[in-house]
Amino acid sequence: MTSRRLIRIKVLQLLYSYTKKEGVTITEVERDLFKSITKSTDLYYHVFLLITEIQRHAFLKIDAARNRKLASHKDLNPNTRFIDNPVINQIAENRKFKTYVSTNLVSLNECQDVVVSLHNKLVETDFFNLYMNKPTVTYDDHKQLVLDMISELIAVDEDFEQAMEEKNIFWNDDFELVLSIVYKTVKNMKENYSENTVFFISLYNEDEDLDFAKTLFRKSILDMKENMEIIDQFTANWELDRISEMDKLIMDIAIAELKYFPSIPVKVTLDEFIEISKNYCSPKSSSFINGVLDKVVILLKEKNQIKKIGRGLME
Repeated sequence: MTSRRLIRIKVLQLLYSYTKKEGVTITEVERDLFKSITKSTDLYYHVFLLITEIQRHAFLKIDAARNRKLASHKDLNPNTRFIDNPVINQIAENRKFKTYVSTNLVSLNECQDVVVSLHNKLVETDFFNLYMNKPTVTYDDHKQLVLDMISELIAVDEDFEQAMEEKNIFWNDDFELVLSIVYKTVKNMKENYSENTVFFISLYNEDEDLDFAKTLFRKSILDMKENMEIIDQFTANWELDRISEMDKLIMDIAIAELKYFPSIPVKVTLDEFIEISKNYCSPKSSSFINGVLDKVVILLKEKNQIKKIGRGLME
C-alpha cells in the first residue's frame, strides 16, 4: 500500500526529530506526524491544480493574441487542441476536485511564475509538438499528453518542487511518491467520466492509517531501549555508537512493526525498510540493515515475539 510507505517515512522523520529535540513530548511530535500525513493529500491536489493552471495559462495567451489590434491569421485561428484537452477538462470540472481545492485552500496564486515557466517549457518539448501536430487524436492521445506532462515535465522541474517545499517542508519527501499516484490516477481515467465521477485516489484510509502511524511511532519510542539492545547483539564487530543514527532508527521502527502488526508479513516489513534505507542512509546501509534484521527476525520468532495472522502469514 502506497500510503504505508509514506507513513513509514514520516514516522522515521518525526522519530529522528524527537530524538534531537530536548523537552519535546511524544504527544507534540505525534501531532506533527498526523499533520504531515494529512497534508500529503494537499500535495496530490496541488499537482492536479498545476496541470489545469498550465492549460488555463495557455488559454489566456491564445485569448490575448486573438484580441490584439493587429492580430495575425495564426492569432485568429490558433491550434486549440491543448486548451480543449478533454482529460484536463475532466480534472478541472470534477466536483470532488473543485470541492477539495476550495475547502482546503489549495492554491497556486503565489506560484504563477512557475506555471508560466512550465508552460513555456512544455511548448518546447517534442512530445507536446507531436501531440499538437497529429492529424487526428484519440482520448488516449490526450491522456498520454497529460502523462508525459507529469513524468517528463513536472517530475523533473526543480522550481515547482522548491515552491512546494516552501509551502510544506515535509513535501520534499512526499514528492516522488505523490507524483506516482497522480500518474496512476490519470492513467486509469476513462472517456466517459463525468463531473460526478469519483476517480481521485485516497492516499490514506483516515482511521486505519492514522492508527497505524500512531502505534508505529509510539512503539518505536517506548521499545527503543529494548530494540537497541537486540540490534547490539548482532553488531558485535560494530560499536553501536559507530552505526549511523538513521540506520539505528530504521531498524528500531522495523522491529516495532515486526512485533506489533500481526497482519503485515515479515517480508513486507523488511523490504519496505530496506528500500527506505536506500534513500536515507549511506550506500552500504541497506545491505547492513538487511543482514541485521534477518538475524533479528530469527531471534524474535524464537522468543515468540513475532505472531502473524491472516495476511501476515504470507511469505
